Amino acid sequence: MRPRISIASFLPASLIGILAIACSAKTPAKVNVDKDISVAVYSTTEREGVIDTVSPCLLEETVHISELLRYPDYDGITMPFTLSDTARYAEITGDNLEKRIAIIVNGQMLSTPVVKMKIENGACSVMLDEAQTKALFPHINIEELNSTSR
Repeated sequence: MRPRISIASFLPASLIGILAIACSAKTPAKVNVDKDISVAVYSTTEREGVIDTVSPCLLEETVHISELLRYPDYDGITMPFTLSDTARYAEITGDNLEKRIAIIVNGQMLSTPVVKMKIENGACSVMLDEAQTKALFPHINIEELNSTSR
C-alpha cells in the first residue's frame, strides 16, 4: 500500500514551516537524538487534491538522525538529515525542479515539498508535529524542547 496525503491538510503546515525557518533569525532549541531511520524519496502525482507516490522508489536508505530542532514561534519540530547518496539525490532534485516529491520516513509520507533547486550535498529535513515526533522518538521530552524554544 502506497502512502497518500491530502494536499489540503499538508500544504498550509508546510508553508508555515518554510516561512518560519526562512524568516526566523532566532536560534532554534535543539535536542540530541541518536537514531537511524528509513527514508525513501518518490515522485508524486496529484489528483483531486490528493498527492500519491509513483513507483518505483527513486532513493531509499537508512539515515542517522543526530538532533531535532524547534524554531521559536513555530509549533513544528524539524528533523534534519543528510542522504549519503548525494549524487542520486542531486539527480532527483535536478530532474524534479518545480515538481513535488514525497519524503517517506519509516513507511509514512511526512513531506511532499516542491523542489526549488538542485541539492548536491544530500541535505534534507522534514517537519514533524508532536504526534509524529513522539512516534519516531518516544524517549524525547517534547515539553522540555518546547520550553527552551520560547
